[in-house]
Amino acid sequence: MKKMGGGVAAAVVALAATGVLAAVTLSGGEADAPDARVITIPSSASTAPAASTGTSATVPTTTAAQAYAAAAAAAVPAATATSTAKVLPGINISGGEFGGAGGKLGTNYIYPSTAEMRSYAAQGFKLLSEVDRKALKSVVTQANALGLTVILDMHNYGARQVNGSAALVGSGTLATTALTNAWVKIMEDYRSNPKVWIGLMNEPNRQTAAQWWAIAGQVTKDIRAQKISNKLLIPGTAWTGAHNWVSSGNAAQAVKFVDPGKNYAFEVHQYLDAWSTGTTDKCEVKAGQRVNAALTWAEKYKVKLFFGEIGASGQPQCAKEYPDMLRRLKTSSAVLGWTAWGGGAWWAYDYMFRLQSRTTTPTAHMKLLLANMP
Repeated sequence: MKKMGGGVAAAVVALAATGVLAAVTLSGGEADAPDARVITIPSSASTAPAASTGTSATVPTTTAAQAYAAAAAAAVPAATATSTAKVLPGINISGGEFGGAGGKLGTNYIYPSTAEMRSYAAQGFKLLSEVDRKALKSVVTQANALGLTVILDMHNYGARQVNGSAALVGSGTLATTALTNAWVKIMEDYRSNPKVWIGLMNEPNRQTAAQWWAIAGQVTKDIRAQKISNKLLIPGTAWTGAHNWVSSGNAAQAVKFVDPGKNYAFEVHQYLDAWSTGTTDKCEVKAGQRVNAALTWAEKYKVKLFFGEIGASGQPQCAKEYPDMLRRLKTSSAVLGWTAWGGGAWWAYDYMFRLQSRTTTPTAHMKLLLANMP
C-alpha cells in the first residue's frame, strides 16, 4: 500500500526475457486521453521529494547519476544480465508521479533514462515503473531494445479525478467504461507488442470485493473485445495485499474471474511492517510468512500471482524477513515475478526503500535484493 497520496490514474511498464522488468506509473487527470495526467507522490514528508505539491524538484546532478552507474556496475557481475530465472525479478522506477498537472518534463517530473534501465538490467532485474505518451513510448522502445518486458500500471487506487473530486470507478460519477476507454487509448501504441503488459489498476481499496471484481471482469472482457491480447495483471480490492488476499474476499471472487484472452495473472503487493503498508522501516517478526496463504491458494487453483510491489529497509529484522519472503516467492510454482519499490533518481537519499545509490555501495534495500535474486 506504501506511499502515494490521493492521485488518480497510472500505468506501469515491466520488462522481461533476458533483461530487466520495468514498471512505469501513469496517472490520469479528467480526460481519458493517456496524455492527461495528475500524478501523486508518497504522503510521508520524510520520504517524498521536493515536488510533492507540484513545485519544482531538485534535478539530480550528473555526479549523482555517475555515482549510481558506478554503484550498479560494482554491485553485480555483468554475467547476471543473462539470467533465465523462472521468477522474473524487477524494479518500480518512479519519476512521472513526482509532478502535478501542468508540470514541466525534466523539472517537475522525469521518466527512466536508458542508463537507469541498462544498469538495472545488468544487475539481473526484470521489472521497472513510470508516465506522457511520447515520452512513455520512447521508454518502452528503449526498454524492449534492451530485451525487457514493460508493465503499464494504472496508478489510480480504483478512482479518478472528475471535476476536481475523486470518483470511484464503477460509480454513478465514473462508469466502468471510463477505465476500459483509458486502456484502449493507451494501448493503441502497444496492442501488437507482447512485451508490454497491462497493470489494470493500482491498489483499489474503496470498492467491496464483489464490486471490484465485477468491474475487473467487465473491463477485461471489453478490452479483449477490442482485440488487445497483451498480458493483464489483475489486482484485488483492499489494497490488493497478499497478506489478506483470502480474508478480504479477493480469493473467493478471483476464482470466478474469466479472461477471454487467457493471458493474465493476479497482482498482489506485500510489505513487512506492522500493517503491511510500506509506510515505516520496521519489519515484524515472521512478516516474511504473510505471503503463505495467497501462495497456497494460487497453487491450489493453478493460477499465477505477480507481486507488483515489495520492499524492505536495512532495519535488522528486515534482513531476516525480506530474504525469507523472497525465498518463498522464488520456490512457489504460482509466482510469475515481482517488482521491488524504490527505484528512481528523485527519491530522497534517506528514503527507506531507495534502490539507487549515490556511491559505489548499494543501498540497504538493493543489497537485500541482490543477495536473494531468483
